[in-house]
Amino acid sequence: MKPFGETARDTRAKASELAERTADTARQTADAARARIQDGYGRARAATSELADRTRVATGELAAKGREHAETAREATAQALEKGKVQAKRANSKLKQVAHEQPLTLLAGAIAVGAILGSLLPKGSGSRED
Repeated sequence: MKPFGETARDTRAKASELAERTADTARQTADAARARIQDGYGRARAATSELADRTRVATGELAAKGREHAETAREATAQALEKGKVQAKRANSKLKQVAHEQPLTLLAGAIAVGAILGSLLPKGSGSRED
């Protein structure tokens, strides 16, 4: 049998060796966890960056299409306005010509339009006879 002092030294040495192996294992586990976390962070950052890039591209394309549609609408509005001005001038000329050449016809037309509008008004607006 070993003396008590020698057994204590052996036990201390084994405990120290076990503590060192446990510390090494803990360091290795922490390093592996740190590497996995950094890898996950890197992948998440890359995915976020890619999504931001795609969003910027899509937003730019959408803005360009919006500007294009707005320009098309402005052009169509300008054309319609110009066409309306031409037609209004033509109608005004025609009306002046008719008023100058056939004033009675114009008066009869005005009376007819007035009669039509008068017939569209609701009845019974006047005094009631009870």
